Amino acid sequence: CTTRRRRVDMKAAVLYQPGDLRIEDRPVPECAPDDVLVQVSFNGLCGTDATEYSKGPMMVPLSVRHPGSGHQGPTILGHEFIGTVVDAGSNAKGRVGTRVACGAGVSCGSCAMCQAGRTNLCDSYYTLGLSTHGGLAEFAVAPSSTCVDIPEECSDVNAALAQPLAVGIHAVDRAALADQDTVVVLGVGAIGTFILAALKGFQGRVVAVDVDPERLAVAQAMGVDEVLTVAPDVTAEELKESIGAPVDVVIESSGVNGAAERSFDLVKMGGNVVLVGLNKVPQALNLASIVLREINVQTTVAHVCGTDLPKALSILKSHDLASNLPARVIPLAGVVSDGFEPLVAGRAGGKILVNVGAAGG
Repeated sequence: CTTRRRRVDMKAAVLYQPGDLRIEDRPVPECAPDDVLVQVSFNGLCGTDATEYSKGPMMVPLSVRHPGSGHQGPTILGHEFIGTVVDAGSNAKGRVGTRVACGAGVSCGSCAMCQAGRTNLCDSYYTLGLSTHGGLAEFAVAPSSTCVDIPEECSDVNAALAQPLAVGIHAVDRAALADQDTVVVLGVGAIGTFILAALKGFQGRVVAVDVDPERLAVAQAMGVDEVLTVAPDVTAEELKESIGAPVDVVIESSGVNGAAERSFDLVKMGGNVVLVGLNKVPQALNLASIVLREINVQTTVAHVCGTDLPKALSILKSHDLASNLPARVIPLAGVVSDGFEPLVAGRAGGKILVNVGAAGG
């Protein structure tokens, strides 16, 4: 790095084992030639973080070395972070003093998928905060290629939503929407909310479906066309009757058992289904019906940093998404009691942002 730093240590949230997340002192990391050192201001928490904390390790390489990052052992979590560049490697594309949002997904840039623009499917892909150290710390190192400048008009709190919004944008792009389509989003929790945000400005009809009226109230505040509160065991036929028109696209973001089958039964003949929600339990599907009705099936993972993250920041500079969600800010010291525990218990309500800059020390 090019700049002499005053700080030699920092506060960080380190996962040692499921249920064992410690706020401790760690050395401020050094950046390689292509890296920038970011003084983190905010880091968002998501369901993946909560799963790693409560049920993992599923992605965090606590005991087995990650093939992409090479990291193994206790890990600083946090893959939704923003901050200010305070140091830069000799080859880094970043200026000291610039506010940046980090996309967290690291790709090689040279494999076939990277060359095709699908960097999220890179042969050696890894994620900061999941595959190696991330942004739940006062400082974080990131390849400069994963960072995008934050527009002046965009507040820090809104910019902290850029990474999950980029995931929503990527999912919507995968849906291949046409004007005037009727789109149903099944599940408007963590990622579903950002899918709705990515649909803002779409000229068709958007119906948000969930079992939780509070989540649907957030969807209404975001300007969705219609909301539909349903029972957990709602059938596709009941949904069709309530919606009243052929469904062109279903975006399934809940990941609950039976949701995928419900999506295929709900969509019209020749329609599109995008599977976003993750479910690790095998599920039965009537494949004959899917084939005979010529349903188009798409899946989606993460986002393409070079295209989706700039789009997200462009939306956030003029749209106060943080107020719609709403976003709740907590200090790093309370990340377990006020962050992970409510997320695991399903009582978080809105988006939790950790004000890492208030860590002190």
